[in-house]
Amino acid sequence: MATFQISDDSLSLQDKIILITGGASGIGKATVELCLKHGATVVAGDINPPQDLEETDRFKFVKVDVTLWESLRGVFVQAEKWFGRIDHVFANAGVATTTDFLDAKLDENGELLPPNMRTINVNLIGVLNTVHLAAHFIQKHSRHRAEGELGSIVVTASTSSFQNFSAGDYTITKHAVLGIIRGLEHQIEGQVRLNAVAPSWTATGMIPSAFIESLGVGVQAPELVAKSVALLFTDQQRHAEVIYSWDGKYQEVNKAKGGLLDASDALLENASNEETVMRQLRDLIKQRQGLE
Repeated sequence: MATFQISDDSLSLQDKIILITGGASGIGKATVELCLKHGATVVAGDINPPQDLEETDRFKFVKVDVTLWESLRGVFVQAEKWFGRIDHVFANAGVATTTDFLDAKLDENGELLPPNMRTINVNLIGVLNTVHLAAHFIQKHSRHRAEGELGSIVVTASTSSFQNFSAGDYTITKHAVLGIIRGLEHQIEGQVRLNAVAPSWTATGMIPSAFIESLGVGVQAPELVAKSVALLFTDQQRHAEVIYSWDGKYQEVNKAKGGLLDASDALLENASNEETVMRQLRDLIKQRQGLE
């Protein structure tokens, strides 16, 4: 399978209106900055505002909790009020695994409490709701685009979307995000393009990069992942694709010859590294909890 690179010259976002959730840090913020660089107008939604990014005529921030429908819908409504339409949406908001997902916790009466669903609610329910809203608002203003041009939605998957990766609820959500692409591909075809990015280890702040690198595992800059998002916004031929990225190299895996599983087996030669990081991370968390 051939890898490819993405040049800045191939990215055409001039005058596009783009909405990004989780736009205050990591991959989201890098995508905000890249889209602005290429002439887009961007609305970023997040719990906290981004550092070092001032609002301008082409960049606005809206506080949002993606687990709340009214809050999430409000970002789309506000973006439409400001700029009249939405062309592309990046459903990127996400959180790390809940390490106690299967731990039994009891209330004061000794009754079993439900599991902590925060990661599920942010990484899956929030993404599903974002896709639902994006499909509506993008199609609503299709007349403002050139004939045959479609707006697009990009969701953030992960290498954990297609391998064993013992991060509990996080892995569940990322497998499900891949399912969004595969389950909605035909339903949405011809109306809105729907794609995903699947980054390898990336400096997002979820897990300290220095910790990952100390285990001998490479970490890529979020700007490299942002390029794959911008490419999916730009390229009208791309639909139902999943672009895997690592160290400035890219590969489409969902439509690869031999299928997704064959492609991922060939790509993920460092799968043991993924498990090493998670095992060490769980040990570190347990050590810290023991000190508290």
